[in-house]
Amino acid sequence: MAGKNPFDMSQWMNAFDPAEMGRMFQPQNMFQMFQPQQASAFDMEGIIKANQRNFEALTEANKSAAAAYKDMLDKQMEVFGQMTMAVRQQYEWAEDAAGPETLKAKTAAMNEAVEEALVMMKKLADATREANEQAYNAMKGQIAQSVEELKKKK
Repeated sequence: MAGKNPFDMSQWMNAFDPAEMGRMFQPQNMFQMFQPQQASAFDMEGIIKANQRNFEALTEANKSAAAAYKDMLDKQMEVFGQMTMAVRQQYEWAEDAAGPETLKAKTAAMNEAVEEALVMMKKLADATREANEQAYNAMKGQIAQSVEELKKKK
């Protein structure tokens, strides 16, 4: 077969490119929507400049997170490729010389491999989601505490 691989996710995975994700989280892009349309005593540019190193750290952290997601997606595609390739290689000979029963067995084996690969890929995605939830839940207390401190400074 000389057609395009229907399982090629490379274009879709470009959305998780760490450099692209970094551009999304640049302070000027993030806070542009907060810029007032008229002159104001509130200096957003000054705030951005004063916190530049924090914004840079956030950008780097988000690049790392994007790289981790891309890595997870790469691993999912590797699992899928390994599972389906094993079945394809095992039954390659059946294409030309096999009867209907062999082709039926080949189809059933491919279906099982795809199903098993998808189950493993879902487990990998679920584990990643759970890790993210745990990380966020660990931060919730700190976020609430910071919000309370900001309210006291009014």
